[in-house]
Amino acid sequence: MFDRFTERARRSIFFARYEASAFASAYIETEHLLLGILREDSRLRDELPSSARDAIRKRIEELGPAGEHKVSTSVDLPLSHESKRVLAFAAEESEAMHHTIIDSGHLVLGLLRVDNCLAATLLLENGIDYAIYRDVVGKSASSDNPPSFQQRALRPAVERPSAWHQAVLEPVAPSLKTPINALQDLVDSTVGHLHIYSEAYAKQHLKRKPWTRKEAFGHLIDCAATHQQWLARALTEPKLFAAAYPADEWVPAQQYDNFSWQDTVDLWVSLNRLLVHVLMRIPEDKLKMPCRIGIAEPIPLSELIARYVTHCQDLVGQILAHL
Repeated sequence: MFDRFTERARRSIFFARYEASAFASAYIETEHLLLGILREDSRLRDELPSSARDAIRKRIEELGPAGEHKVSTSVDLPLSHESKRVLAFAAEESEAMHHTIIDSGHLVLGLLRVDNCLAATLLLENGIDYAIYRDVVGKSASSDNPPSFQQRALRPAVERPSAWHQAVLEPVAPSLKTPINALQDLVDSTVGHLHIYSEAYAKQHLKRKPWTRKEAFGHLIDCAATHQQWLARALTEPKLFAAAYPADEWVPAQQYDNFSWQDTVDLWVSLNRLLVHVLMRIPEDKLKMPCRIGIAEPIPLSELIARYVTHCQDLVGQILAHL
């Protein structure tokens, strides 16, 4: 179905799925597609001032359908009937323009062709007219030129869908499914909320820790790297002994605050994707293996993993809430 879709269009749909989850929707609606496209389509963002983009999100929050509980990003969400029509219209627009691919601009035109849907209403209210925007898409030199392999490879990790969005994978140890899903959800939701291009945002201080947001992610990088090594040892040794958990003092010593904010977030995302990859392959009988960290009493490997996920959830919560 998506063979002709560019990576930008696919990412727009991927982020639409994330938005549907955040709004606790049972379907990917047209307004979720609009929010996903706004993340990816620079042409549409150029047509809309930041105040208009903020107003669109606020209107969707006020008017868009929402359920009572957020849907896990590991659960497959279907496209609504209107969203399916958007994709069909986008394909028609591409063919009518004699383009070989379907890009995010075609998706915008598809939205505008669905009468009375919330996304089309919001676009029209903000001056995005079908005829005018069709001319923009038709004249765009990039419309028929999907990014090269090298361009795709150079994209930051936060802009590339992870492996768990491309295939349904089951862990070797069924009891690890809950912590793995929790870690996946944490990475996805964090990427969706962070201002990864704003150094000013990164340098804001937390209230409960003596760190900036960037430094807090530095600590999480230390934790992820340390646990990755511990998991490798757990897979190859009968017991795990380690001197200590990553110390808070490591953060200022490594001067994370002077490191690139986007690289910091990218590294955290990549390390946790690696951790999920490794966790998927840990056998059930390994989860009872004793792990002794410092002078504390030994705990089973399953508890070590659960504590890591809980620690990440707590600190990421402080980062996002600015606590």
